[in-house]
Amino acid sequence: SSGINAEYGDVPNIYAFEDLDNIYTAMKPVVLDLGQQPTKTNLFGAFTKRVKNNIHTVICMSPIGEVFRARLRMFPALINCCTIDWFSEWPNEALQSVAKTFLNEIPGLEEGQVEGIIDGLVATCGVIHQSVAVASKQYLEELSRHCYVTPTSYLELLGIFSKLINLKKEELEASRNRTKTGLNKLLATQEDVAKMQAELETMQPMLEEATKDTEATMIQIDKDSVVAEETRKTVQKEEAAATKMADECKSIADDAQRDLN
Repeated sequence: SSGINAEYGDVPNIYAFEDLDNIYTAMKPVVLDLGQQPTKTNLFGAFTKRVKNNIHTVICMSPIGEVFRARLRMFPALINCCTIDWFSEWPNEALQSVAKTFLNEIPGLEEGQVEGIIDGLVATCGVIHQSVAVASKQYLEELSRHCYVTPTSYLELLGIFSKLINLKKEELEASRNRTKTGLNKLLATQEDVAKMQAELETMQPMLEEATKDTEATMIQIDKDSVVAEETRKTVQKEEAAATKMADECKSIADDAQRDLN
């Protein structure tokens, strides 16, 4: 559409009927002043002429790839009706200025918060871009193939750096949160162990007293067991004697019963 506008001053079918009516009404005095008939063709022609004379459009394109060539073939007005300004490579001062402005917009890297870091990053970005440009010239001389290094490439470099630093910040933040959670659990466990240790120290005299009572109880049980064993043996002897006596009485009773019969 930019190529069409540059060549003809108009984009087909861009205006609604109401807009066309407004254009015709506004251009009628102009056409009459030119001594022409106020037909729709003359009215719209005068309008497009004013558009071509007064509208200035700035188009930025990269010369890399087939897209640029295809656009030039489709819209020759991009060359015929435009003033072409080929931007040369940025000087080192421009590279540093753009990098400094871009990096200062990254949270955590604001100038003044990290002393010396911004200057080092700015210098590094410039060196990377310029070294690639030098390598591209060598690539062209040795292999006769173009590798374009444009200001857009530099902006892409800064964008990739921004993405990487944000990714690393997220990873570090996640690691910090995991470490913090682990430390909190360790501290809580340490507090619980300290409380249990204090409780054990408080209960130590009671445990010692209970141990003594248990030992005394075991000694008494041993003594009682000996007495119980002696009593059991005495009971067994008396039971045996009573059984023998019962048997004798039964024998006498049987004899007496036979004598009575």
